[in-house]
Amino acid sequence: MARQPVADMAKAVSEMIDTGTDLTWRYLLSNRKDLSASATLVLNRVNREGPMRLTALAAAEDTSQPAMTQLVQRMERQGLLERLSDPEDGRAALVAISDAGRELWNLRTDRRRERLGTLLTGLSDEDALTLWLAAQVAMPILRQLLDIAASETPHSTDAAK
Repeated sequence: MARQPVADMAKAVSEMIDTGTDLTWRYLLSNRKDLSASATLVLNRVNREGPMRLTALAAAEDTSQPAMTQLVQRMERQGLLERLSDPEDGRAALVAISDAGRELWNLRTDRRRERLGTLLTGLSDEDALTLWLAAQVAMPILRQLLDIAASETPHSTDAAK
């Protein structure tokens, strides 16, 4: 199969991601008032990647260290994040998701999946199956794109340690 022009592929994939993001933020997230977009991204990263230094977290989220410090402190007060001693350097601390943070994340995930399940019933059986098959094919490729993007970012989490 001939490869499509990169610009055409980028446009189609970008539109798919934009639509998925819009669907998620507008219709699938329950009670968006309980967690800001920035806090959601931080909670997602720490949940997915594990404990990390604040400097690495700020770099990974492309924000300043003072701004990340304020966000992490606010999330600590909310009980969503906690600091752990860095086993590689006892003088440093790692930012980690707390039990309450993981519980909230899991609750939001469950609610998002339930809501999506409800929306999927509005599709024809053929369209629902097509979307499911597309997700099976796309997810490993999207993970590859995420890995490529993370490795090309000059301020990746490893560089900020």
